[in-house]
Amino acid sequence: MSQTLKAKIIKSSKRIFECKLESAEVVSATALGKIFKTQKPVVGDWVEIQKTQQDEYEILSIIERKNEIYRQLVREKKKKVIAANIDLICIVMSVSKPEFKRGLLDRYLLRSVQWEIPTVVIFNKMDEFEDQIDIEFESKRIKDLIIDSFEISSTDKSYQKKFLSKGLDELKEMFNQKTAILMGQSGVGKSKLISAISGGEIELISGKLAKVGKGAHTTTWAEIVSFDNFDLVDSPGVRTLSINDISIDDLNRLFPDIFPYFQHCKFNDCRHEENSKGCFFNSLDENDIDNQIALSRLDSYLRFKDEIEEIPEWQR
Repeated sequence: MSQTLKAKIIKSSKRIFECKLESAEVVSATALGKIFKTQKPVVGDWVEIQKTQQDEYEILSIIERKNEIYRQLVREKKKKVIAANIDLICIVMSVSKPEFKRGLLDRYLLRSVQWEIPTVVIFNKMDEFEDQIDIEFESKRIKDLIIDSFEISSTDKSYQKKFLSKGLDELKEMFNQKTAILMGQSGVGKSKLISAISGGEIELISGKLAKVGKGAHTTTWAEIVSFDNFDLVDSPGVRTLSINDISIDDLNRLFPDIFPYFQHCKFNDCRHEENSKGCFFNSLDENDIDNQIALSRLDSYLRFKDEIEEIPEWQR
């Protein structure tokens, strides 16, 4: 019997997986049927593989995951895992075009809280900034949910940070030796950002990762692209922003920064709306910065709550 080897899945399909050995060699491995009875191997998984008598590799087992990026399949009562063992979620927001949308940022943050994965927020296109938003306030209102926030211009190398304490240099350090995944709507500058972080080694072409000179890949499966000092996950599964798999109980838990406020409402079934009798939020002084933050987060919470309540159970 051949030696058991440890490897990391860097590309997944139905039953064939590209695995990177600790020696850095990449091999293709087939997952044994019994593995699918418990959980399907995904990009980012560490697995044990072994060479067969036919000189091929097969996956024997999945090593316990430290985290998962997933969606709940409500009707099937299971979750669909997209990637595993992610060190860092990077939410990229534009300060110019497309315009900054606070609710969109909060939608990404909802998922990062759900997955319990360290997250950073990147305010990009700062060379085009003309006081469209209050950068310092937007950074403060999410500080309890993320590791840090950064202000950068991925196209202007001479840009110097003005509002926050961290910029491109600090972001490069944050990426070091990590497996990261990017989130952000089209046009926020993810491609130029990654090119800047990687020193021009990476390009994003039509939403797909490719090394310079290698051309774009067209797979619809998740994939890890490795570079000198970090890995980047490209997955179609993290681009959707639907929250049709979130329940109201889930929503409360996914707003941990304002959930303690709910406990101060007079009634347990308080809807936290403007006309809600005994709602703690209605007693807050709006001139206080912390209260402004709480109320702005409540606004997103209520928008999400309305969206969830409008989704029929059969559509989930």
